Amino acid sequence: MITGCGALSPFGRGVDVFWRSLLEGRSALRPIRSFDTTGYVNAKAAEVIDFVPARDLSAAEAERLDRIAQFALFAAREALRDADLDLPWVDDERVGVVLATTLGGMLIGEMYQRSFPRLAQDPLLTNEGGGGRIHPRQLLHVPYYAVANRLARELGVRGPVVSPSIACASGTHAVGLALHYIRRGYADVFIVGGAETICEFVVSGFNSLRATTADTVRPFDARRAGLLLGEGAAVLVVEEAAHAGARGARVLAEIAGAGLAGDAVHMTAPARDGAGAARAMRAALAEAEVAPNAIEFVSAHGTGTLYNDAMEVAAIRAVFGEGAPRVPVNGIKGALGHTLGAAGAFEAIMCARALVEGVIPPTINCEELDPTCPLDIVRGAPRRRSIATALSTSSAFAGSNAAIVLRKA
Repeated sequence: MITGCGALSPFGRGVDVFWRSLLEGRSALRPIRSFDTTGYVNAKAAEVIDFVPARDLSAAEAERLDRIAQFALFAAREALRDADLDLPWVDDERVGVVLATTLGGMLIGEMYQRSFPRLAQDPLLTNEGGGGRIHPRQLLHVPYYAVANRLARELGVRGPVVSPSIACASGTHAVGLALHYIRRGYADVFIVGGAETICEFVVSGFNSLRATTADTVRPFDARRAGLLLGEGAAVLVVEEAAHAGARGARVLAEIAGAGLAGDAVHMTAPARDGAGAARAMRAALAEAEVAPNAIEFVSAHGTGTLYNDAMEVAAIRAVFGEGAPRVPVNGIKGALGHTLGAAGAFEAIMCARALVEGVIPPTINCEELDPTCPLDIVRGAPRRRSIATALSTSSAFAGSNAAIVLRKA
């Protein structure tokens, strides 16, 4: 059961501002501020700007944690408050962390690299480009698994700590792992989600792949030309049902099933026929014991790239058959950018709120629906609809596909 949600998004601090911004059709994409983008053709992203470590965390946390760990800690604390879960009163060995990321502490690595030529003269430097003091021990932040481990340490939990990293499907996979770990009895509570930070490495990488756009992100639009990146953290508190019931927790939604599948086709391009994504969706539906015609809403990966959107349409049509045009579908990356390992976690929170409130946020910038995407794309305005069961799907580099089924509590 999902009993709490927390978010630090490019829209601001907290789930409420994230949700409200989606419903209002706002976009957080803007010119990158965090590093010099001279020479970059496409230099927009959705950066977190309404976050001040000295204000939003303790002085010690602001000093010792890197930016991605700060994001994760902020979102986790909001999720725990939302769940009304006081960790000191819970068996810390029965609480775990599943936190997804694709970049980990890459930002610290970049800052250290820029200061490296001068380290021989001064081992503790002020980095003009990074805006902070860099010490060699801060390289301990760099491995992608460090974020989850630091979060567990800050929260004082001693259950399983896992860092799924299967590119852009990581956040959805994290939610699925929590479901399976709880069913296997590994813990009663998991702090689950994803976190990423914008850095020059990832922006230059996507530019080199020619996957980004100079325009804006337009999922399923005939004029779509690529993606833009985002950053932030999204965290959910996921509890075993009896544990949540014993403490009288408010339940937002049930995680009913999860699925994974691979394309085994290419290191960056998706399988054009969507076969891997379709298998992941079918696996999630089968585990949830839900027929395709019972799904009332699909949260699509929706990167706004030519091939990904076409692949997703093919996968959804394969799974839902003749019923595909009747299922509402949305994508939020036109608003939030592609937050990589955090994307699926943000989308899980969006789905949970949609189930609770009976409204689906619009797919912004989808103004000229591609005729080769014959789906019911929610666009223009939020859609009021009572939803009992939703499917969220993610696809990633190297052909990793993940899907989860969420059910109304």
